[in-house]
Amino acid sequence: MTASVVVVTYRRMERLGAILEAWLRQTPDVWLCDCSRDGFKTNLPVKIARFWPDPGNKARHAVATLTEGDICIKADDDIMPRPGLVDDFLRWHAELGPCVTGIHGRTFHGPDYYRDTVMIAAHKQTAPVRVDFLGIITCADRKYLGMDLRGCETPIEDLYWHNLVHREAPKYVIPTAAYDNTLPESRDPLRLCADGPGRAVRRKFYELCWREGYQGR
Repeated sequence: MTASVVVVTYRRMERLGAILEAWLRQTPDVWLCDCSRDGFKTNLPVKIARFWPDPGNKARHAVATLTEGDICIKADDDIMPRPGLVDDFLRWHAELGPCVTGIHGRTFHGPDYYRDTVMIAAHKQTAPVRVDFLGIITCADRKYLGMDLRGCETPIEDLYWHNLVHREAPKYVIPTAAYDNTLPESRDPLRLCADGPGRAVRRKFYELCWREGYQGR
């Protein structure tokens, strides 16, 4: 089994080269979805797909279908992979069978996203945990890569990906501590999970998922 990686970026460039280099140390098939206005410059042997105007996070879903690996890891640009992360994904996909996995997820327990879901973090687990959605870094077998992106209209796309399109896919947070989510970018005040308009979008979309029975378990 082999793994590919797709990283999406549109403005956080300071540590992007180091992040891509860390992924390349674990797999040769690394892609960058560059949605920045001016384009990221690098001599690293990554495959670059440039988009402008910025189509949002859905760009990585489209590019994932171009990869070569048996599984495809889709990653944000504010997480540094540590040695062994790709191997952890490969190990658990081989053991669990076709599924979607990640380092961050939530279980759904009621109609309000910020009161009725429980967050599950990979570094706190000792075994895979079945969840209803995954985000930040996700990994899917190829059977769960294809999707029609016409309805993916906002950058709050993680619930869309995991619950509307492939809601039949088993979803797990895997046990791994092979990542660093303490980079300065992870505290960026403009990040999608920060307080702001994105919270209202996420809450509204989650209400749809709950009302329509789109829980992923």
